[in-house]
Amino acid sequence: MIPSLKSIFNRLDFSYIYAFLSEFTLGFTFLFYLILARILGPEDYGIFAAATALGGILSLFIRFGLSNLITREVAANPQEGPKSTLKFLVLEILNSVPILLLLFPLANALDFKGTGLIVCYLVILAEICRSAKLTIRGVFRGLGRFKTETISVSIERTMVVILAGLVLVLTKNIILVVATLVLVRILDILSLIYYLSKQTSIWSSINLKSLWESLKMAAPFALAGVLLILYYQIDLVMLKGLAPLEETGYYSVAVRTIEILFALPRVIFLVSFTKFARCYAQEPDRLPKEIYKSTCLLVVFVLPVLIVTGFGQTFLVEIVYGKAFLASINSLLILIPSLGMKIFGTLVENFFKSTGKEKILTPLLLSTVIINIISNAILIPYLGAVGAAIATLISEVVLAMVGLSLMIRMGYPKIGKNLIVLAILSLIVAAIPSLILNGLQLSLGIIIMTLSIAGIVIVMRPNYFYKQVG
Repeated sequence: MIPSLKSIFNRLDFSYIYAFLSEFTLGFTFLFYLILARILGPEDYGIFAAATALGGILSLFIRFGLSNLITREVAANPQEGPKSTLKFLVLEILNSVPILLLLFPLANALDFKGTGLIVCYLVILAEICRSAKLTIRGVFRGLGRFKTETISVSIERTMVVILAGLVLVLTKNIILVVATLVLVRILDILSLIYYLSKQTSIWSSINLKSLWESLKMAAPFALAGVLLILYYQIDLVMLKGLAPLEETGYYSVAVRTIEILFALPRVIFLVSFTKFARCYAQEPDRLPKEIYKSTCLLVVFVLPVLIVTGFGQTFLVEIVYGKAFLASINSLLILIPSLGMKIFGTLVENFFKSTGKEKILTPLLLSTVIINIISNAILIPYLGAVGAAIATLISEVVLAMVGLSLMIRMGYPKIGKNLIVLAILSLIVAAIPSLILNGLQLSLGIIIMTLSIAGIVIVMRPNYFYKQVG
């Protein structure tokens, strides 16, 4: 290993490990939902699943990008940033008021009645607590206390599984189960607020002007969140309307597999976001080195996973979902390589958010969504789920290439060009297993992959990379 690169990994702090453990505890939630489905049965679980889906959409308006904003503000200024904590929590409560008022007619329109209506309200209360938790977690991340964040998340998710699970087994009542979940989250939030107040100042003057200014600052984050949700959900919606129902099922399995694979780069981005923000605010000259470090982690840890998964995707689908879903591999052959490009699109997205350029994301993401919709409308009627996968690949390429081009124009010309080269080479490397499975000669595939990896090594040489940015 190149000495300078080796030294970077030797100095690597435990933030990435704690972030990984934090993401890993999502397994507790997955396990709880699995038990919930088995005990409640299709009808009651269907009510819960539908209410949760509705709550997930409405929670975007409750959070309004505040958790991302406070993470950046705390990372940029650890002394003053945490003072906005209570103000942001108050904003989230105020944001939830119109949601709660509109929920009754909305739930009725969606045919939530009786038990379903009560579950909807409880789920929204749970989402309010979740929004508050994300804001507090943002403070911990901004302060660099990833260990504290991981412990708090682990305790909360463990208590939800134990207490709500106990209520589930004893009562089999969906209302009492969700009410227990809400109670656990409320107690968790109150204890975290108390703990955080003992560690740092979390209060500042709150008035209508300061609340409005905070909302205006958070608005680009909120809009970006809505556009991202639309971007990643529109494929399934259009498939349902333009293709046979089984195509939607196959594509859904492929998308869920990609979401699992993206958990690893998401860990890297959770940490790099705070590091980018801190460097940009305090030591802007170090920002290229932090970008380089994050890129190293993405290339070294994510690309090999994509290669292995690419060769083993048939085995993976058959083991996890069964032979009935083997047709989803046709979509995975395209979606797995798209991750090789997606990691760079997400990298530049985090760069814009962490450096105060989040307003750039609105036209960028809106353009990508439009391209995605047009591509889906053209390809799905002819190719079904494969067409949706191709549309996703096209959109990921556009998002990454345009985003990195904007990064070049923002004053990072050399590093932006290096990242464009790396993104293209990573896409090629990640695509080779799929191409081989689809008929490409093995020897030719190995040659192309070897040359592409050699190109990545050349671009990632520290002396070359830093010479370019220096």
